Amino acid sequence: MSQSIVSRVFSKAGIFLIFAFMLLPVVMVVWISFFSSSAIMFPPKGYSLQWYGKLLEQENFLNAFLYSIRVSFIAMVISLALGLLSSIAITRYEFKGKQLLQSLFLSPLVVPAIITGIAIYIFMFNLGQILGINFVPSTWSLILANFVITIPWTVRLLTAGLQGVNKSQEEAAIDLGASRFQAFWYVTLPSIRPSLVAAGIIAFIFSFDSLELSLMLVSPGQSTLPIEILNYVFWKLDPLIAAVSTVQIIIVGILMVIADRFVGLSKVF
Repeated sequence: MSQSIVSRVFSKAGIFLIFAFMLLPVVMVVWISFFSSSAIMFPPKGYSLQWYGKLLEQENFLNAFLYSIRVSFIAMVISLALGLLSSIAITRYEFKGKQLLQSLFLSPLVVPAIITGIAIYIFMFNLGQILGINFVPSTWSLILANFVITIPWTVRLLTAGLQGVNKSQEEAAIDLGASRFQAFWYVTLPSIRPSLVAAGIIAFIFSFDSLELSLMLVSPGQSTLPIEILNYVFWKLDPLIAAVSTVQIIIVGILMVIADRFVGLSKVF
């Protein structure tokens, strides 16, 4: 066996071990969700789907899930709207500070989410003290925080989509009598629809799975799904929490597959 073949074998084996190590926790969570006993033990006494049935009886998880959906959807819409406008400015115009603006949009990626949450909490609290309004904790402060962590992904994807559009098609539409808005709406926007869908899905996923931001900003009497899972684990540990996590993993997995079908995730990560 030649040295090059041995090198390739060891290289692929190393990659396989890395992926196996990364996926092992996910596999374990899914496996535990099928245990029949309330006590998590290995090997399990048997297997059952009872924990998925009991999920329907857990009103706290259902309310947290619906609240997370609502917050994530609003944050996604705002992120898409402002991300699209920002991407148009970045790809279509030349102005001073353009590189600084691009770096500013990407800066949340290098700041830990917990730091972002603390910064937003302090800012909103001080602003509320000045104006005499209680901004935090509240749903809108949570939406703002989720917007901050999702805007880099929408700008990144939509900028890539706009850069791939042939500007001559839009210019031809304008020459034929269309306004700039009509040319953009009927020519450019359909061309970047895959990027819009993928950007929306990625923004929704990052917002939906956000735990660190929600801890300080969630409004009283409300709870996102990640927080509800954390609260449950503090008091009890059984396969029910694994079933909740499995459902969450499935939802995120389906959304990632859809995003990958519209625009390859290799363009994002």
